[in-house]
This record gives sequence, C-alpha cells and structure tokens, in this order.
Amino acid sequence: MHIAIGYRWFPTAAGYHLERAFRSLGHQVSYIGLPAAGRPGYNNSVSVGAAIATLPETPTLYLWIDPAGRYFPPGLADLPIPTACYLIDVHLGRWRQQAARFFDAVFVAQKDCVDAYRCAVGHEQVYWLPLAAAPDVHRDHHLPRIYEVGFVGNIAVAHRGTARARRLKLLAERFHTNDFYRAYTPEEVGRVYSQSQIVFNTSIAGDVTMRVFEGAACGALVLTDLAANGLDELFDTRREIVTYTDDADLLDKMAYYLAHADEREEIARAGQHRALTEHTYPHRVARLLETIASPGFRRMAPMRNASPAQRRSARREVYTHLHMLDALLDDARSAGLGPLRRAWTAGPCLIRRLIR
Repeated sequence: MHIAIGYRWFPTAAGYHLERAFRSLGHQVSYIGLPAAGRPGYNNSVSVGAAIATLPETPTLYLWIDPAGRYFPPGLADLPIPTACYLIDVHLGRWRQQAARFFDAVFVAQKDCVDAYRCAVGHEQVYWLPLAAAPDVHRDHHLPRIYEVGFVGNIAVAHRGTARARRLKLLAERFHTNDFYRAYTPEEVGRVYSQSQIVFNTSIAGDVTMRVFEGAACGALVLTDLAANGLDELFDTRREIVTYTDDADLLDKMAYYLAHADEREEIARAGQHRALTEHTYPHRVARLLETIASPGFRRMAPMRNASPAQRRSARREVYTHLHMLDALLDDARSAGLGPLRRAWTAGPCLIRRLIR
C-alpha cells in the first residue's frame, strides 16, 4: 500500500515509529505532516488534498497520528481515499472526539475509550490499537545492567503534582537510577532500558503507556501500576510483567525483585518474548492495514456528509485545543465572518495560548 501520513515529526513520536514500521513491511510512505528540521512538510494553510496532489501517485490511505502538535489540515472530509486516525492520548480531554469524526476509521490506544469514541463518531469503525515497542531501537543492547531502576518519560510542569513525580522522587532517593530529568533519543531509551534491571512505569490516567512495551522489549522487568485498559490482555501480570497498587507496594516489590535476580530475570525474559512476538509497531501497522483492507470497511466519516457549518464547528474545537490560532482565523475568514465574529471565534484559542 501507499500511505500518506500526517503528524508532527520528532524523534520519539509514535508517528515516526509507525512510519518506520510501514516501511519495514514493504509499504510506501509519504510524509505530508508539518515541516521539521531537515524534513520537508506542509504548513496548516495547505489542504491535505493539495499536499497529496504533489505526490507522484495517489495514496491508498491517509493516516493522521496524534499527538500532532499544531497540525490538523483542512480538507480531510473531502478526500476521495480512505482516511484513518490513530489517537493516543484519548484518556486526556475530549477534543479528539471531534477530530475523530473526520476519519473513516478511528484507532485508539486505550481500550477503555473505544465505546466512548464509537458513540462520539456514530459508527462501529473504531478499534483498539495499543501502543508498542519499536524493535529497531527498543531492543536488548546486552549492556551491563548498572541501573537498579530505569525510567524515561514526561516530567514536565503539568506532571509535577502527580503520582508519577512523587514516585520518581521516592525511587531516586532509595535506588540507583538513570537521570530521570533529561531528554533521551529513541536509541538512548533502548540503551537506558538495556542497562536497567527494572523499568518503572506509572500512568497519568490509567493508561497503558509506551514504557510498558519498550521496557519489556529491552529485556528489563517492567514494574507498572495496576491499570485496566486491557493490560491483562497484553501481558500476563504475574509471569511477564509485575504490577503494584500504591507507593508502599511499589517500594516493597522494587526491593524484592532487586534482591531476587533469578525470579526477576525469568519474568523479564517472558515479558520480552511477549513484547517482541506480539507488541511491536510492525504488528500494529499490520493490524491497521488489515482492518482498512477488510471487505466490510466503508468510507463513513461523519464529516463527509456534514454541512459546512458543522465541519467548521468541529474544526473550531480541534483548532482551539491545538492552539492553531492562524488556522482558526483562516477558517473564519473563508466562511465570510466579519472582524468581530472572527475575534469572538478565536477568543478561546488565544486565551489558551496566552496562559499555556
């Protein structure tokens, strides 16, 4: 297949892992997302149809991947080819439900959100597609496991009052760890986890994070909070990864498995086998394309048949939450709104950008 893929590129983006996975399976991929350093792309004033028209041949699928930064191109509902989106942070906020209505197929990373999204878009072409490991970077580098605990993840200001921040502090005070507070490239993530005896994970809102798959793929024991979202369908939570219930249980299990190397390594090997045989990005893109190619698949994005006003209303919510002020103003201007109505429409977006 030929997939046109749109997202905000950066080295650790799930979109970049998916893009490489498509290519590893022999598919053609055309990147038409935002331009980045050393990577051409298209800004938000270019419709997705116009971007696709510049390609040597028409793709068989357009795929938009979250988180997209300030990227949600106009013209999605008018594409004559199947469209799909992969929504990752569905456990945070509701604006993605409006974005989902522009796509024929909706893939969500968290199982517990599937029913809500089916209700929001009004059709059944919404599917659970968990996150995964990228086997080209998340692999065992066979390095000495010098860290008792490894962690790589988001610890931005918004997370400083969360259980994640509290637990990282507890672990740093008691165990030898990598530097939790620096950024890592995907290759460095693989090396850190290959140097860790245990990879620690805690979710923000009961989500099953990338870290579960990445740590397991690198051959470390994954110790994660007890989440729903299908975690027990992805791994055996006694034989392939280990879960904890609260801070005290976390510290107890961390100490126990550091003291019992044979047991720790047996679980780590089982988790690694499961991750590499079932939970890599090539597995995920194969599932996505199988779904799109199935006989019953239909082009049924609600926005395909919506009125211009309905489309504009949905885009307004998406643009506001993505801080896409210029796109919001362009959309209002093209609808013929006067200066005062344009200012009223853009107000919430402007406020969000100012207080961010």
